[in-house]
Amino acid sequence: MTDPHDTTVREVRDFYGRRYRVGESDRLLLGRSRSWMAWTAWAAMLAISLFQYGFGAALPTLMTANGWSVWQAFAVLGLWVVAQAAGSPMGGWLYRRQRERLAVPMLAGAACCLTALVTLAHTGDPVAVLLGYSVVGGLGAGVVYMTCIATVTEWFPERLASRVAMVGAAFGYGAIPFVVVAGFVLDPSNRAAVLDGAALVVFAVVAACGLLMRKPPRHWWPEQIDPQRWALDRRLNRSIPNNRPAARPYPPRAAMRSGMLPMMFVVVVLTAAMALFDIAYLAGTAYTRGLASWTLVAAIVALAAANGIGRAVTSSLADRIGRRGTLGLSLLAGGVAQFGLLAAASNDNHPAALVCFAALAGAGAGAGYSLLVSLVRDWFGDDATVSNYGIVYSGKAVGGVAGIVLAGLAVTNPDSVLPFLVAGCLGLLGAALTRWMRQPGPAWVSLPAPGLKEGTVAGLTEGTVAGLTEGTVTGLKEGTVARWDG
Repeated sequence: MTDPHDTTVREVRDFYGRRYRVGESDRLLLGRSRSWMAWTAWAAMLAISLFQYGFGAALPTLMTANGWSVWQAFAVLGLWVVAQAAGSPMGGWLYRRQRERLAVPMLAGAACCLTALVTLAHTGDPVAVLLGYSVVGGLGAGVVYMTCIATVTEWFPERLASRVAMVGAAFGYGAIPFVVVAGFVLDPSNRAAVLDGAALVVFAVVAACGLLMRKPPRHWWPEQIDPQRWALDRRLNRSIPNNRPAARPYPPRAAMRSGMLPMMFVVVVLTAAMALFDIAYLAGTAYTRGLASWTLVAAIVALAAANGIGRAVTSSLADRIGRRGTLGLSLLAGGVAQFGLLAAASNDNHPAALVCFAALAGAGAGAGYSLLVSLVRDWFGDDATVSNYGIVYSGKAVGGVAGIVLAGLAVTNPDSVLPFLVAGCLGLLGAALTRWMRQPGPAWVSLPAPGLKEGTVAGLTEGTVAGLTEGTVTGLKEGTVARWDG
């Protein structure tokens, strides 16, 4: 057991063999609370959120100003999604190569975001916008996104799910102010002024956050919590026994061979297809069918807000029923929402139904991304969380393009029900797929724990290990502890 009053920097291992660096407080390392790292990551994510949901709200104005067709406009969004998904593993790669400061990836991302919005403000040429906004802006947003996720992952190892949900949620509801501006203020005459102003704000926020952000030492653990007890005692860690830690570290190659990382990739493909279908459909149908500005704004605000709120709610629910089960419920809700959008479309896009089902769709799709960060760490270990999640998240490129193509078919063929049915079935397929997902690793593991008496588990009192009743942890050989997967 570790002594909380001992400030010697050292490494300890827990019941599962995981390593922890203890003895350094966050204030010693940063000069301030680690909460600063959560809030700076949150603010940076807030700033880049307008590229996805905000672009959807601005799309009718941009199509009018630039003379774009539906497919040209959707190509800009589709290529941005591909570049953002590709930029996320790049952001993870850059993060791992920084020693302490994170200014390099964040400033690079800020510069790319500035370039993207300035390009969109001053030209309507499709090729220039595809290169400047979609490719450069997408890569920059992806780098910032993954840097923020990686930062909170390493600074809050004992509260990973809630902190990732908090920061990831900003990528949804952070777009709301710009959505309102794009819906009610933006027009062809003031496009340059509005987008240039947005570019300066995004650059300033992301750059400032990047100058403040730091990464902790490898395997750092907060000094006020005993990691050996936290690994076993559900009075400290409420996610026990529903979310069992990895049996051993799985680097990307091993995670791929397990079959579960590719399955998570497919889940992201299905999730992204639904999410981008919803954004593109709402934006496209607002232009082609002349929806009132307030209807488009209300629907996208509901989509973005529910996306953020859904992440927070499901992170708490996942501690109680397990992350895999919660992920399945989220995808089920997202799939059902697509059929609801079909009903709204069949009823001449009834505003109330459109807003309600947009909210359900946002909650279902958004929750998947934050849940997968925790699931990747739980199933494949702490050492390669950023690398493995980068691979999983890249599935957004495939799914996003598929969803936007489906939306294009729905917008250009208003009487067709097939795109909605396909989008809904993708969500249901994702929910069913989670039932076949299984954590890799053995069912029983015996780990050396020298000095422990027979029948004891790391000094915990009887009945505190993963909710086992008194008398069920007995008969262990001296010097070993046994882990039970059941």
